[in-house]
Amino acid sequence: MTGIQAGSGTPVPDGRAFSEQLHRVRDVHIEVESILHSLAALQDDNPCARCTSVCCKEVFCRESVDSDFLRFVLGPRVDAYSVKAGWFEPGSGCRLSYGRPLVCYAFFCEKFESQNWAEPRRLARALKKLYANALAGQHMLVVDDISRIGENRLNIIHGRLKKVRETAKAVLRRSFQEKLILNFQVNEE
Repeated sequence: MTGIQAGSGTPVPDGRAFSEQLHRVRDVHIEVESILHSLAALQDDNPCARCTSVCCKEVFCRESVDSDFLRFVLGPRVDAYSVKAGWFEPGSGCRLSYGRPLVCYAFFCEKFESQNWAEPRRLARALKKLYANALAGQHMLVVDDISRIGENRLNIIHGRLKKVRETAKAVLRRSFQEKLILNFQVNEE
C-alpha cells in the first residue's frame, strides 16, 4: 500500500512518513542517475545497445524492490515490477530511468573498459560509495527501514550526493561540448 507524505507530494511505501532531508536525498539521487543516463547516451560506443548477451537479470533488478531506499526512490513505480523479468523489457532494455540497483552502474562487462567510459564508471563508484555506513555500518541500500537513519547522517549523505551531482554535471557539460566539437569537425570535413 502506498501513501503520500503531507507536503511532499511524493508517494511513500506503507504510508510511512519520511523526513524532508530524506526526500532531498531522493531528489538529488534521481538527478545523479539522470546525469549518468545522459552520459551513457552521449557515448558513441554504447555496448548495451547492440549486445546479444544481455546481462540484465531479474536477480539484479530485485534489489530495487528489496531495498527500502530504492523502493522509496521509485515510489509508485515499484508496482510495475515483474517477478519474471524484473525491469528488463526485450527490445527496449531497462524500463527504469531512476531507482536502478547500483549494480546497474557497475559497468562490469569488459566492453566498458574503453577510455570513453572512465568518467561514468568513476561517478558510479562515487555514487555507490557515498551510501556506505548509512546506519550502524550498513550501506543505505541494505538498511531495512530508512526512516531510522538520523538527520546528521542524512545531512552528510546529502552533502556528498550534491558534490557527486556537481561533478557529474561538469563531466556531462564537458562530454557534451566534446561531442559538439567532434560533430562540428566531422561536418566541416
